[in-house]
Amino acid sequence: MNLIRWKELDSLDKLMNNFFGQDTGIAQNNCAGCKADVYVKDNNIVAEIDIPGIDAKDVEISIEGNYLKISGQRHEEKEVNENDFYRKEIIKGSFERYIALPTDQIDDENVKAVYKKGVLQITVPKKEEEKKRIEIKVESD
Repeated sequence: MNLIRWKELDSLDKLMNNFFGQDTGIAQNNCAGCKADVYVKDNNIVAEIDIPGIDAKDVEISIEGNYLKISGQRHEEKEVNENDFYRKEIIKGSFERYIALPTDQIDDENVKAVYKKGVLQITVPKKEEEKKRIEIKVESD
């Protein structure tokens, strides 16, 4: 069994996304640090995105097809000369992240978002399945 380095997985992910025509915004210069957990709870799809240090007013959420799109801006709050940095990992500027939803049957009218302590939690309700009542016709002999 061969071990694959994380960097190689990231490159493979980008290659597959480019091949299928969908950029997931995983590129380091695009959404570094935008890690996400996505799970289903009580007929809702819940996405928790880690975006510390960003004001909620600088974040935009939309649904495009069966993708949840999170985009925004991380502002530079202090000026530091590039030459004065010992290490620079926090990227400033715009970011964008696409998260594939596990179904296209969503209720996009009732999506909710809460931002607390650097974590953006988005709750996307699934559409209730329409239950069709089938009438039984009784025939007499």
